[in-house]
Amino acid sequence: MTEDSLEKQRQGLIVRLTEVRERYAQCVADVPIEVATRGSEWSIVDLLRHTTGGGYRTMLTRLLKEDNPQMSGFDAGANWRRVADSILTDIDEVIKVASDLTVEELGRSGQRGDQAIGVLDVLTLIVNHYDEHLRQLIEEVRPREGLPQV
Repeated sequence: MTEDSLEKQRQGLIVRLTEVRERYAQCVADVPIEVATRGSEWSIVDLLRHTTGGGYRTMLTRLLKEDNPQMSGFDAGANWRRVADSILTDIDEVIKVASDLTVEELGRSGQRGDQAIGVLDVLTLIVNHYDEHLRQLIEEVRPREGLPQV
């Protein structure tokens, strides 16, 4: 391919990306949070998370940084293992941060809107968030999918 041809293709992709971005902006601008998160199957939030999942960006990064990388097709099993492991890794990282905090760090605070918020407040929010979605997984999603009670 000629340099000119590659540049035309790139410009075409940039135009398409710009148009797609504008349409996403239009599609999400009027969506209230209640609608964005409605339902447990493929809500607007779920769709956007999937869309920004990063698989294609990872391929792009590999092509730019590695010499002739061997790209495999989408491996649903490997993807599921990564997703399942990521929640455990995420929680492990929070546990490590919480465990390593000094007394001085525990006392740090800031503002969230018009209210003070401290490190322990945020850690509590994190734990509550994990717990809320764990209950959802246990009480709603697993039974819906016919999985045994845990």
